Amino acid sequence: MSDAAATDSLLPTSHHGSWNGDNRLWITDPAKPFRSAGTVELSGGSLRYTWSHRERSHTGELALKGPPAALAATWSDSFHATDPFTLHGYRDSGVVRLFTTYDAGETTWGWQIELDLRDPEACTMRMFNVIPEIGAVPAVVLHATRPS
Repeated sequence: MSDAAATDSLLPTSHHGSWNGDNRLWITDPAKPFRSAGTVELSGGSLRYTWSHRERSHTGELALKGPPAALAATWSDSFHATDPFTLHGYRDSGVVRLFTTYDAGETTWGWQIELDLRDPEACTMRMFNVIPEIGAVPAVVLHATRPS
């Protein structure tokens, strides 16, 4: 399979196009996420999204490449990752799972992104901080459906 064909099949064509939904952002209190409207645009091997925090708009992009069992992704987000990160992972049963680490002061934390495309009528992106001795803690959930 060519690189172009592999990239074209990374995100199912059933989910290509525009999605709108609710974005939740957790910063300090796990019981009180910040909420905003969000959008998602999927095509081929890329995902672009928008959301806001305290009336400031933010954008992000995830560009996937490689075979589904060994994905690499470049991720940037105007709030979380102004310098692009490289994540690695896989796609299995309609869920793309990506992982990376980053320096958090004197320790290293993890970052996970999940793109859940199992429901043909929904596109859900989840992001987690992985904190040593605690584990995965929700950071973002953007649950989107097709515009009416």
